[in-house]
Amino acid sequence: MRRGFTIMEMLVVIGIIGLLAVFLVPGLMGAKDKAKEAAVKSVMHTVQLAVEAYEMENQTYPLDNNLPLESLCRNYLMAAGYIADVPTNPFTGQSYRDTDAAGRIIYTYDPNSDKYILTAYNRSGTKKIQELSNL
Repeated sequence: MRRGFTIMEMLVVIGIIGLLAVFLVPGLMGAKDKAKEAAVKSVMHTVQLAVEAYEMENQTYPLDNNLPLESLCRNYLMAAGYIADVPTNPFTGQSYRDTDAAGRIIYTYDPNSDKYILTAYNRSGTKKIQELSNL
């Protein structure tokens, strides 16, 4: 008598592994995106602190609308040392670029209300994941 698994037993095990993979992989991918979105929110808080420091020293917020994060950092925050470098985009693993869609952060200032809004977007760049302002 030979000992081992029959072909039917092997097919059942492979089928179970396949079903587990079908149900678990999408959930794991979603968790990975959620973690990256949390990292984007952390970047936003850092940038918000830098914007507030800019305002304390200059008595005004950066005067720009629909400004991507890279331009905000280079044009306003890095020059006076409010932030050391352009932050890393968690979705790309590189410094934020104005052309980034995934994880993009946009700064908008309204001079009438003296209010700014930092808006962050998800991987696709279409859904807002957080807004921070100076209410």
